[in-house]
Amino acid sequence: MKITQVEAVLVGAPTPGCGLLSNRNYFYILLHTDEGLTGLGEATLESHDESVLGSLRDLEDLIIGQDPRQVGKLMQTLIRQRFWKGGVVKASAVSGVELACWDLIGKAAGKPVCELLGGAVRDRVRVYANGWTGGATDPAIIREKAAAALEYGYSAFKFSLAVPSWPVRDLETVRRIRRAAETIREAVGPDSPLLFDGHGRYDSRLAIQVGQALEELNLMFFEEPVQPEDEEGMALVADKVNIPIAAGERLTRLQEFRRLFEKRAICIAQPDLAHCHGFGEGLKVAHLAEAFDGFVAPHCPMSPVITAISLHLDAVAPNFLIQERLFLNDWRNEIITEPLKVKEGYLELPSGPGWGIELDMEMVRKHPRIVAGTPRLFRPDGAVCDW
Repeated sequence: MKITQVEAVLVGAPTPGCGLLSNRNYFYILLHTDEGLTGLGEATLESHDESVLGSLRDLEDLIIGQDPRQVGKLMQTLIRQRFWKGGVVKASAVSGVELACWDLIGKAAGKPVCELLGGAVRDRVRVYANGWTGGATDPAIIREKAAAALEYGYSAFKFSLAVPSWPVRDLETVRRIRRAAETIREAVGPDSPLLFDGHGRYDSRLAIQVGQALEELNLMFFEEPVQPEDEEGMALVADKVNIPIAAGERLTRLQEFRRLFEKRAICIAQPDLAHCHGFGEGLKVAHLAEAFDGFVAPHCPMSPVITAISLHLDAVAPNFLIQERLFLNDWRNEIITEPLKVKEGYLELPSGPGWGIELDMEMVRKHPRIVAGTPRLFRPDGAVCDW
């Protein structure tokens, strides 16, 4: 089998809400072959579509003519033979190609990818909702949104407050986060897993204050309390806050995860299979986490395609914790021919060959590429904040 064409498909997917969530294009990569099979991967990188397209064009001559079943060799070629191993832009393009190769391998074998890796170690996949608030900060709206997500089948919830904060001892921000968490806990009940995403917005001292303010609410984890490259700061938060620390969505290589585990900065790894050089590298991250008695909870706030792909990792990783999924109750859930359905807080294991999904090309044509955008945050003095 040989790859004959690399095709990028962009689908405009604006996010409903109050403007505090990213609008994005779903970025799909299709690998066409001389045997008539087509592999599907995702490389969605919010607000960086042209960059990923350019990277894909730069690598295309290394991809055409290759056998997708030799995915390991192809990945070594793409990563190592252009001198610049690359950051998240190149890694996303490479991830999309790698994922499409695995889809082709499964389709050629007539089996789900997870079956090719020893089979599932669980019967279904626990899932949590992200983006379910629509970016709302008003308690009344949060309660309404929580009721809708519960009715949709979710029983675990992640939240974040996209508000600007001062870098040191911002007590107002701490109180706002605490109030939002209390509102959600009251709305979803005492037993529903609750997760907080810091989005790397805080310095380590403020992150410690935020984490300690949330300890009584029994959070499953505190995600990205500081920027991921601040390994010492994250380790300090992990030491001072009695909530498990998770990170990894912005990391692209196994070595970056290793350093966080070695410093005991995290106990939950969150590789994003659309950014971390694909499924194979994500599986390595899961094994690495297991070696440190840690867990894997794949990052996945994009389309149902990368969610379905992540389910194969969730199926085979013994130390899998919980799967992220963007709350989708509109057409975006139907971008694949058999939409994923949440039942009592779980998703079913994939069963079809490859990833077990296909794009609904009619739905794709209905939603052409848009101008994507990420919200911007500024402090009252006009200084730039991390979003």
